[in-house]
Amino acid sequence: MKECTAEEKQTKYNYVFCNIAEDYIEPAFMPLNQLESVQVYRHAFSGSRLKQSLFFLHWSKKINRIIRLPLKKLWYPQFLGHGFPENKPCCYVFYSGKYISEDTGLYEYIKRQNPNNKCIILLGDSVEKKKWDISEIKKRSDAIVTYNPSEAEEYELRLFSGVSYGPITDITTPDSFAHDVYFLGYAKNRLQTIYQVYDALFHKGFRCHFLLCGIKREDQRNGEGLHYIKPISYRENILNIQKSKCILEIVQQGCDAATLRTEEAHIYRRKLLTNNRNLTKQAYYDPSHMAVFSNADEIDTAFLKAPIDYAAFDDSYDYSPMKLIRFFEQLLED
Repeated sequence: MKECTAEEKQTKYNYVFCNIAEDYIEPAFMPLNQLESVQVYRHAFSGSRLKQSLFFLHWSKKINRIIRLPLKKLWYPQFLGHGFPENKPCCYVFYSGKYISEDTGLYEYIKRQNPNNKCIILLGDSVEKKKWDISEIKKRSDAIVTYNPSEAEEYELRLFSGVSYGPITDITTPDSFAHDVYFLGYAKNRLQTIYQVYDALFHKGFRCHFLLCGIKREDQRNGEGLHYIKPISYRENILNIQKSKCILEIVQQGCDAATLRTEEAHIYRRKLLTNNRNLTKQAYYDPSHMAVFSNADEIDTAFLKAPIDYAAFDDSYDYSPMKLIRFFEQLLED
C-alpha cells in the first residue's frame, strides 16, 4: 500500500471491516491492516479455528434459509473491535451487507455500545441480485455504499466511484505473451456476449484464453481457448494475467461499475478491453491501454495488436486502499 501521511493516519474513527472472506477482494482491503486504526476480518473477529467455524455455521445463509437459527445475539460482543491504541468511535464496514442485514438486533447493539459508532454496508453485489427491501435495510445502517452509479441513483445510495487495490505479486513487463486476450468469470447474464466477443476475436486470429465457471453442459461450446472450469484461486488468476497481453472485462447487464479487471489491468500493466462505457468518464481512464466497445464487431483490433507501452501507464492516480478510508471519513462528516 502507498505510504500514508501522518495526517491520513489520524482517522476520526477506528474501522472494523467484516466479511472480507473471498481471496479476490483481499487486495482492496487487507493492506489496510497496516493502519493502527483498522482491523480487517475474513468473518467478523479473530479467534480459534473452532470458534470461527461455529460462528460461520451459526450465521450460514444456506442453513438459515432452511431453519432460522436463534440466539445470534450471543455473538454480538465478538463484533467489537479490540486492541485499538486510541479510544475512538468505531465504524463497522459490512461488506455485501453480511451479518448486519441478516439480524435486526446487531445494529442496535453496536449503537448501544457507543451512540457515535457507525455502520456502513459496502455493496459487492447489486441490490437487484440481493432482492433486498432496501428501505428496511437502510434502517440497519448509517449509509449504504455502492460501486454502481445507476443503482446509487435509483436507490439513493452513496457512490464510491474510485478503485482501490494493493498488488499481491511482482509487476512484470514482458515483450511476448502466451495469450492475447484473457477472460475469467461466471457467465451470469452475459454468456451470449462472452461468446460473441470470443467469436469476433478468434476469427481475427487473436489467441483467446477464456476461463468460464458455472456453465451448464448444454450451454458449453467447443472452441480453441474456451475452457469450462471450477473456480480457481485469485493467485492463479494473477498468474494468468501475467501470461496475457490484454484482460477482457464484460460487465453484467444493468451494471456500469468497474470490476476487479479494471484495477488488475492498471496495476499489473496490461491492456484492458471492456464493454463498460462508463469507464471513459472516470479520472483513471487512459486510452493508451484501455479500449471500450459496445458490440463485439466494434472491437478495435489495432489496439489489441499494438505492443504495450509500459511507459504510458500513469501512476498519478491513487489506487491505494487508503482511498476508501478517506471516502468513509468524508461520508461520515456529511
